[in-house]
Amino acid sequence: MQTVKKILLVGIVLLGAMGAFGPGRTAALSPAADGESEPVRAVWKHLSFRGNHFLGEATIEVSLTEVPAAEAGNQLIAIPQGSPGPLDAIGCPVMVIEVKSNADPLFGADEITGSRAWFSSGNAAALQRIRSRRGDDIWQNTYRFTQSGVYRIRKKPARSDEKKLEPAHWTKIKESFFSYPPVGPELKIVMEPTGILYLAANLDMRSPASPGSFYVFDRKQLHEVSVQVNERRSLKVSYVEKGRRKEIKRQGKTDAVRISIKPRALAPQGKKPEEFSFMGLKGEFEIYIDPVSGIPLQVSGQIPRIGKIDIRLQTVEY
Repeated sequence: MQTVKKILLVGIVLLGAMGAFGPGRTAALSPAADGESEPVRAVWKHLSFRGNHFLGEATIEVSLTEVPAAEAGNQLIAIPQGSPGPLDAIGCPVMVIEVKSNADPLFGADEITGSRAWFSSGNAAALQRIRSRRGDDIWQNTYRFTQSGVYRIRKKPARSDEKKLEPAHWTKIKESFFSYPPVGPELKIVMEPTGILYLAANLDMRSPASPGSFYVFDRKQLHEVSVQVNERRSLKVSYVEKGRRKEIKRQGKTDAVRISIKPRALAPQGKKPEEFSFMGLKGEFEIYIDPVSGIPLQVSGQIPRIGKIDIRLQTVEY
């Protein structure tokens, strides 16, 4: 990737802009001896996770790619005239993160969700997100981000025969615009949920940090999301690391950094706060990070009809 050094600092730039780090705090990509420069982490391209529970299992696949700004511009949808102007990547590449989650409960049907999101490599601001669901209820939502809110196109099959077709051929369509609440001048950058995984891998991990917060738009509402970097915790790992030339089996125990994520919906007056959704998990969750490589080793949280589950890394590819 051409902008590796820049995108590795995206999380730090974002949290710094919103006051998540105190004066003098800087990014720690991996510990280094005195007098040595800190090594630059390689950026992962693909992650696969699996979690087992007596009430079911879950799998997550994550891919991360870089797209030139001009190419990304062709992938972003237009919005109706009269709506607030959409955010665009200007002069910097765009990161595209794609997530596929499958929750297979012991009782009930599988829930298969997917999302593909575009965000600026310069400041991590969300540009667009496409979220879909397969199962009992089939739909696709496309979110286009603007300075003042999010424009959404919701598509569903209008008839049973349309369920076999691609979303481009679904005819039940609804357009909406969700304005951001007046939270003050600190609302400079808005993320989308899957970007949290990318952000968590780039936090300062040399010591526990004071809670910081940033803003994330989920389905219909803006959320203020607080982050707490906790003490390291011994974690059992077993995964395959795939590089360009070789594969390495990582197995045993490691001291992982536990990052607690607590979202709070900023629901409009008279509206019920929505439950935050992150890669199939609902509500609060935790991400465990290898402090040296920056690899997400585990994601833990609640999945409906399954309960609290630890979803562990199986494969990482560079």
